[in-house]
Amino acid sequence: MSAPRIVIVTGGAQNIGAAIVARFQAAGDTVICADLNEPDAVGVTFMETDVAREASVRDLMTRVEFDFGHLDVLVNNAGICIEEPIADTREEDWDRVMAVNVKSTFLTTKHALPLMRAEGAQYPAIVNISSIEGLGANPLHSVYAASKAAVAAFSHNTALEYGPYGIRCNAVAPGWINTPFNEQLLAQYPDRAAVDSAIEALHPVGRLGSPEDVANTVFWLASADAAFVTGQEVVVDGGRLAKLPLPAL
Repeated sequence: MSAPRIVIVTGGAQNIGAAIVARFQAAGDTVICADLNEPDAVGVTFMETDVAREASVRDLMTRVEFDFGHLDVLVNNAGICIEEPIADTREEDWDRVMAVNVKSTFLTTKHALPLMRAEGAQYPAIVNISSIEGLGANPLHSVYAASKAAVAAFSHNTALEYGPYGIRCNAVAPGWINTPFNEQLLAQYPDRAAVDSAIEALHPVGRLGSPEDVANTVFWLASADAAFVTGQEVVVDGGRLAKLPLPAL
């Protein structure tokens, strides 16, 4: 039996990140939550990290090297979103979203690569969380969409450059996932049943996604079962993008 893997999950304290942490924990892996907030999960190694600052990311990887000697899996999940028309978006808001969503993915990858090439690393893999909003559009999400398209593109380049060293890199593009954030958004509508029905109708599978749906895909991509999969963006959206809209007839 192989030894437990060393896994970093950025933004692992809540929502999809917490589900990803739990999935790797369930497999017996050693999971490090790199976040500004401490997770509620028991048994997770918390390393407070501002993933948008290189000094903080460098400190994270130095600690991982000292404690474990190598890194097997990096999951870049940390992300933020703003809702503004393009004409009203402030430069500082654009910069903040790009820093947390894109720059962080670059910084963690850059500083993780030596640890993933170190002795003891097992099937090293990077999984970045992109979004279907990098493939299609939702109103007022131009900055978020641009950042997630950039994450997908960066994943392709990482796979290309570091495949020869045995390091794979893929992206996972979630669709509408039923997180507490989305629950709060939907709760403002008085006819909640009608809203749920309308949203579910967008998905051929007939339901919203769960954080566990994303976590299971991330786990598979990071496993040896996906050893021949790299440079891909895997869409996890219940078929939403595959469904062409039709008018009500």
